[in-house]
Parts: sequence; C-alpha cells; structure tokens
Amino acid sequence: MRPWSYSRLSCYEDCPKQYWYSYVENVPGFREPSPAAERGTDIHAKAEQYLVGQLKIYPPELQKVSSHAMKLKTIGAKAEVKLGAKEDWSPCGFEDKDAMIRGIIDILYEVPDGVHIQDWKTGQVYGSHASQMEFYTALVAAHYPTATNYFTTLVYIDQGLVTRPRSVDPGRIKPIRMLLKGRIENAEADTIFPVQPGSQCKWCDYSKRYGGPCQY
Repeated sequence: MRPWSYSRLSCYEDCPKQYWYSYVENVPGFREPSPAAERGTDIHAKAEQYLVGQLKIYPPELQKVSSHAMKLKTIGAKAEVKLGAKEDWSPCGFEDKDAMIRGIIDILYEVPDGVHIQDWKTGQVYGSHASQMEFYTALVAAHYPTATNYFTTLVYIDQGLVTRPRSVDPGRIKPIRMLLKGRIENAEADTIFPVQPGSQCKWCDYSKRYGGPCQY
C-alpha cells in the first residue's frame, strides 16, 4: 500500500472499494478520461515550463494569476518538486522503497521568513484543499526541518485567486504528522475494503454507470 500520496489516501477515505480496485487489483478504469483532468495536467505542465525557463512568457492559461506567476519566476521558485518521507519522518527520495508518503509539490521556495508551499488549482474551490496542503507540509518539513515557519498558498487559476499564505508553526508539525499517521494506519489495517457509496460515485471509474464492476 505504500508509499501513500495525498490522492491515494483520499481515494481510500472516499471509498475503500474504489481504492481496492485502483491500487490493490490495478483494475483499469471504465470511465473515459475527464477533459477537466486533462486540462489540469496540461496547465500544470505549462506552469512548470514557465517557472523553469522553458517558456519565456507566461502561458495564456495563467493570465488571471500572471503577476503571481511572474513573481514566482523572479524569486526562483522550484517547480514540480518530488519528495518522499520515511515512517520516522526522515527525508527520502520520491522513488525510495522505504518511503511511507510522497508527493509532488507544484511550487516550493525558501526565503528568510520560512518555506513556502504552493499548489496550482484548476476548477472549483474545495475545502479538501486545506487538508492536501497539510499533507504537503508534513512532507516538506522532513526535507526542511529547521525552517522558521511553513506557509501554504493555493493558486486558483480559473478564478484568478491567490489565497493568503497560511502559516504553519513548526510546533504544529508533530500533531499534523500524528493525525496523518493515524489515517494511514487505519487504511493499512483494512482487510475488507467495503463499498462506501456517496456523491463521489458519480465520478468513480468503477461505477456501474460507466460499465464498471461496482453496484453503485
């Protein structure tokens, strides 16, 4: 089941059966790829190309957040940073076989006030995004353990919205990790992987509405 990414853990918590189909049995999805998901992937790729200098001018898709994108490029923010952390929260590589969690950080940079963790978002604003940033903070802290502070920001491309940086004091890292570790242990103890029907069934790759094996 390891390493756990935010998307993998969220999939399990939304519906253990969906997780079982996707990550345990590796059953191919029955739903056609979402145009919105493909668009998001394309925009992320262009944003990365801009930050690393492969594109000299910001891509049109970033128009609404262009001033923020230009600032990130000016300060040398890193793009698509792959990180991993072991069970004892020591840092490791993204592909390390001993990794407990891993993730790809869209935007990462360190300045005197602390380490900044940012994420490009296409589509709507969801409350779950805050949980995702906590996951990333726990991961990034493994690689920047002496940071004076951690700041998380969400960049909503379609809305032209850049949230105010949310400060995470180093003293909060341990409680965040304890909660995350508990969620992981709960998932790893599951031997049944029951169906958990809900609103997520509408988008599930294994729903019967798409010809999948699940009854919902």
